[in-house]
Amino acid sequence: MEIRPTHIEFTEEDRRYILERIGEKLARGYISQGEAVAEFEAEFARHTGARHAVALSSGSAAIEIAMRIREVAGSTVLVPANTNFATAVGPLRAGARVALVDVDPATFSPGVAELERAWVPGTSGLILVHMGGIVSPEVERIRDWCAARGMWLLEDCAHAHGSRLGGVHAGRFGFAGAFSFFATKVITSAEGGMLVTEDDEVAEEARLHRNLGKPSLWENYHLRAGTNARMSELNAVVGVAQLRRLDEFIAARARIAECYTRLLADGAATPVLPAGPSSWYKYPVLLPPGVRREEVKEALRERGVHPAGEIYERPLHHQPVLAREFAGQRFPNAEEVCARHLCLPIHPGITPADAEYVAETLTRVLPRRNAA
Repeated sequence: MEIRPTHIEFTEEDRRYILERIGEKLARGYISQGEAVAEFEAEFARHTGARHAVALSSGSAAIEIAMRIREVAGSTVLVPANTNFATAVGPLRAGARVALVDVDPATFSPGVAELERAWVPGTSGLILVHMGGIVSPEVERIRDWCAARGMWLLEDCAHAHGSRLGGVHAGRFGFAGAFSFFATKVITSAEGGMLVTEDDEVAEEARLHRNLGKPSLWENYHLRAGTNARMSELNAVVGVAQLRRLDEFIAARARIAECYTRLLADGAATPVLPAGPSSWYKYPVLLPPGVRREEVKEALRERGVHPAGEIYERPLHHQPVLAREFAGQRFPNAEEVCARHLCLPIHPGITPADAEYVAETLTRVLPRRNAA
């Protein structure tokens, strides 16, 4: 048995739809920033309930453009210590200082207590990351905490397509939410991103910034020092096809997650679970203290179970490119969850029998490793 960590599914019907639409665009010679992009934006806005959705070249571009709209240069931006490189680099490229925040091991995200400890004078805002698709149960308190200090809140929703809390979709708690459609995500456009917002001005600014600061695609008239962060028509076609299956994908992932949660209820590994409907982009478990993750992963692979990538295996202050920026700093909870968690394979191609095998194999492996 071989259980893969990820699987990107395009059915025959999906492929036919994508190839037909792309073929039409190639025949017309119109492949940049056209009707498919507008359709993807409109459908994603409807799905999230947001007033605006602005398609971009990547989730990284969405974060950086949001930072430039907020004019963060010279201010401090709070970022979780255990997030993706892009979350911190967006504000850095926009001229901000980044202050890392430790996290709550129960959600892999900061809570209000951690934010209070990290806040410094001159802090303009917070980028809150929905790690693995988990929307922090403190998100409303965090939003209010930011508002009380005159700070903005941006949500990094790269993992959170379909995640909700209290009926509100991820990306709608702050002034904007940044999504990614990279190939590994719950839905993909191969490469691409989206910024969702309720704010008309933020949406208009995002459209300017993605198009080299131009209000018109083809006119050389620049209002902002923007960048080229446009999404192509070809990517948008793939994105539309995937978005129409998002609910199906999430339901399949949720079924596998339910199996894991039931089967691991009395096990040595502790699942990290959401408080509301989740994308189930990842299914993370915390390994017992002292267990070597790489040994567990190797033991699983020997038995045909290939774990998914971590979220993330090292915190930002341990990244070589940022080591000087955060030299000497420690974030013990982030360091611990980065070192101790393991992500079980979860995608629509996994069957309940596969999930049972994964959970049983993990349970068999851990006592043996503990005994060693």
